[in-house]
Amino acid sequence: MKKLLQSLFILLFVATTAMAQNRTITGTVTSKEDGLPLPGVSVKVRGTNVGVSTGANGRFSLSVPSGATALEFSSLGFRPQSITIGSSNVVNASLDADATTLSDVVITGYGVQKKKDVLGATSSIAARDIENRPIASLDKAMQGRAAGVVVQANNGIPGGAINVRIRGTGSIQAGTQPLYVVDGVQLNTRNDASFTQSNPLAFLNTNDIESIDILKDAASAAIYGAQAANGVVIITTKKGKAGKTKFNFNAYGGAASPLKKLDVLNTQDYVTLRAEAWNNQYLDGYEANKQYVLGTEMRIPNGATLTPAQIAELRTYNWQDEVFQNGVIQNYELSASGGNDKTTFYISGSYNASEAAVKKVDFKRGSLKLDLNHKATERLNIGASINLSSFAQAIPFSTDGSFLGNPAFSASLMIPSNQIRNDDGSYFGLLGSGQVFPGILNQNIVAVNDYNSGQQKSNFVVGNVNASYLITDGLRFVSYYGLDYRAVQGKSYRDPRTNDGYARKGLGQVESIWNTNFLTTQTLNYDKSLNKHNINALLGFEYKSEIQEGLNAAADGFPSPQFTFLNSAANPLSTGEFQSEFRRISTFARASYNYDNKYYASVIARMDGSSRFGSNNQFGFFPSVQVGWSISEEDFLKSSNLISLLKLKAGYGTTGNDQIANFASRGLYGSGAVYNGSSGITPTQLPNPDLKWEKNETINVGLDFGFWKNRISGSVEVYNRLSNNLLLDQPVQWTSGYGAFTSNIGQLQNRGIEVELKSDNFRSSEPDGFNWTSTFIFAYNRNKVKKLYSGLQVLPSDQSIRVGHSIGTIFTQKYAGVNPATGRPMFYDINDNITYSPVLADRRIIGDTQPEYTGGFNNLFQYKGFELDFMFQYEYGRIQSDGQLSFLLENGNRAFNTLQEAFDNRWTTPGQITTYPRPYNNGVEPGGINHASGSSRLFFKTDYIRLRSITFAYNLPKTLANKLKLNNVRVYAQGTNLFTYDDYMGYDPEWFSASTGIIPQAKNYTFGLQVGF
Repeated sequence: MKKLLQSLFILLFVATTAMAQNRTITGTVTSKEDGLPLPGVSVKVRGTNVGVSTGANGRFSLSVPSGATALEFSSLGFRPQSITIGSSNVVNASLDADATTLSDVVITGYGVQKKKDVLGATSSIAARDIENRPIASLDKAMQGRAAGVVVQANNGIPGGAINVRIRGTGSIQAGTQPLYVVDGVQLNTRNDASFTQSNPLAFLNTNDIESIDILKDAASAAIYGAQAANGVVIITTKKGKAGKTKFNFNAYGGAASPLKKLDVLNTQDYVTLRAEAWNNQYLDGYEANKQYVLGTEMRIPNGATLTPAQIAELRTYNWQDEVFQNGVIQNYELSASGGNDKTTFYISGSYNASEAAVKKVDFKRGSLKLDLNHKATERLNIGASINLSSFAQAIPFSTDGSFLGNPAFSASLMIPSNQIRNDDGSYFGLLGSGQVFPGILNQNIVAVNDYNSGQQKSNFVVGNVNASYLITDGLRFVSYYGLDYRAVQGKSYRDPRTNDGYARKGLGQVESIWNTNFLTTQTLNYDKSLNKHNINALLGFEYKSEIQEGLNAAADGFPSPQFTFLNSAANPLSTGEFQSEFRRISTFARASYNYDNKYYASVIARMDGSSRFGSNNQFGFFPSVQVGWSISEEDFLKSSNLISLLKLKAGYGTTGNDQIANFASRGLYGSGAVYNGSSGITPTQLPNPDLKWEKNETINVGLDFGFWKNRISGSVEVYNRLSNNLLLDQPVQWTSGYGAFTSNIGQLQNRGIEVELKSDNFRSSEPDGFNWTSTFIFAYNRNKVKKLYSGLQVLPSDQSIRVGHSIGTIFTQKYAGVNPATGRPMFYDINDNITYSPVLADRRIIGDTQPEYTGGFNNLFQYKGFELDFMFQYEYGRIQSDGQLSFLLENGNRAFNTLQEAFDNRWTTPGQITTYPRPYNNGVEPGGINHASGSSRLFFKTDYIRLRSITFAYNLPKTLANKLKLNNVRVYAQGTNLFTYDDYMGYDPEWFSASTGIIPQAKNYTFGLQVGF
């Protein structure tokens, strides 16, 4: 009994002692932003493994040792917080949202790095920089926001194709577009549209984007190997965060109006111009020629007998007003996000409808995004993300080209006296009406655009499933499966009431194309820190498969314009079917090391095998190495009040380019031949088993800096990029039965410097005080062809490719102006002597189509809930021909309109100094050439500074929003492309490729509302 009592006493003493040494701390963790409880927050006793997670209500209860001094709170998306334990047993925490979660890290390919650890040339664009922009595709969101990234529109079609160059043009005939990666899915960016232009990046709602990271140098992009020759654009979409479910509604609407309309002649000036042109050719009297123009060419009733007063009363029809419009823009979005300590989600839906500044050109998209992440066990995480998108585009008669029925081409060129409608409202000049439509452009383009119909639909599924398993401390296995699926269906109908469908009694065409792009990646990730040594390693395997399939058909002979399906047609014309595919298999590794956050080194190696290349060279090896020195972490600078960041970095890397036809290395046979009444096949392509990767080598040296606690920060990068083994078509003797075969020949160089600078010009110490932040982007790039095949200095198939000069070099005759005595156009011969009939030998280099200087300038002002954000974007150093202007500057050569500028400044009297020659019918004076033919006269500077976007917004104070049971309320007004400083006579200096008859860009004005609840 005594022993029993002793035992009980000892147990009671131990328990009492333990209770004296431990106490229970309780509390609640909330978000400082909205005061809502946060589940899944890790609460640990500092210096121990004792910890717990908050529950769904944000509460926790933790038994802590008596010697504990503080609790540490941490959660993804929030800044860690440490709170000292006092005498109270209640400790509450309010966590700040970690605005630097994405802004202070860079997605660098199969992983994440802190910005301070990045050794390569990268640029990042945050969500707030691109949100609510009335743009259909994310590539336009990058304009002017990343040094060395040039984005040029080649039309104003919403969701239309666009041109993106990172650090210049790196190839001549292989692909030049960057690789786009959305949440790990490597997108196929081929434009499969046949009837209009379609951008494969337009599937994604830009307001679902959290950040865009751009890998510009080969040392960074080498982890993507064969796909990364032109840089990599990594898009990270929004994810869910643990906590109470948050809803966000966003809507905006507005209008799209033309950037400008071209100033062309009225009816009276047109009569004068054409009468002069005829008279200068035949010298038979101005009045006689004026009567001919009025009565015969313009077909004005009783035109040959009109008096000057009657001519002055002739009506001018504004065809541009009939073709252009103020298009309507609408956008609606609703998203929800939240979750608990185990599962988080983000779901959003959106609808966007945008009309262009040209009638019958529009874009309508519906999208749905779902992102799920689940913590199955302490070691296993699984996730899934899917983007479903469908967009439709109305098809005008044509989106580019000098087709007579193309409204964007013909509107400015139409004879101004040509009427559009009859008195009863019907269209004038239709075939079969008995009415004649005067001029070379002899179609009523308003009727053509109205009656012809068509639509293109694109359906997208872009998503992934993934799982990560923590094998042991610091070692994680990630299994990833991604899909990029696209179905494009187009239909075009040429109405029998219009010229192109009249003789055929209607023409119908349909096409369907399916793309299935599958990707799987398996990686091992190792991350370990030991004292001052930090190691990160990655080992991976990847497999990619891409299949493209298509069907098309055409028929004519429709019973009436109301029947447009092919089964209504009387005459089947053609059917077609195709399939093409390729495979790629890859292994890759990366190892990064830094010592004490001062000295850095990183090595990447990737090997890719592609079915596109010859059997002797299907595999390519792409290594890179990077080093860095964080000088500001050294003892002699660490305590500096002036320098807060100073890091020197350098890298060398190689990437590949396999953006060629899927079977470019194979000997091919084609079908369609008919022999003796039977179908057959014929050889169509020579094989090249030695065909291999086009390889890019880049040396990059950079300096990251920050002064006065990063009040001023930025980076300077200098690079030299060599593209070797260029993939080019090499001609062979026609007697072989072939024209050329694809080979590796030539070298191309891009050199440049990039500067990104950010400054906090004014930073208030008050929460709602005045803040002013500026960002300046500058880039210079010089492109040069270094070598072609067989010692050639000029590529035979393209005179703009010349050794020692940029791609797009302009080689033509030089215009010398107008002879003041005669008004005739003059040119320089090769010896700089004046000539009226230059020959091919007189051509010279006058410039090129590659911009040398590009960039942007952004300012953000904030004060007591008000925000003003505006950005200018600029481009300098290229010249370009403009097919639309070439027609408009004929200045009386033929029976269509011209620019008022050319008419007002044309030569009319001896001694007059001008650059516009006298009007001359057909343009070719005796002993001369047409001034509208190729020469420096028809190339124009495209330098511009554009107010790309401006936003004025007001954020309702949180206290007032909370009283309304809302988290946030924001109203805003926004404009894009509102002002352009340039000397360009055409519609728009910002375009790429041919401009003849393109749909011009528009100014956009929108007003919106965002509500969070």
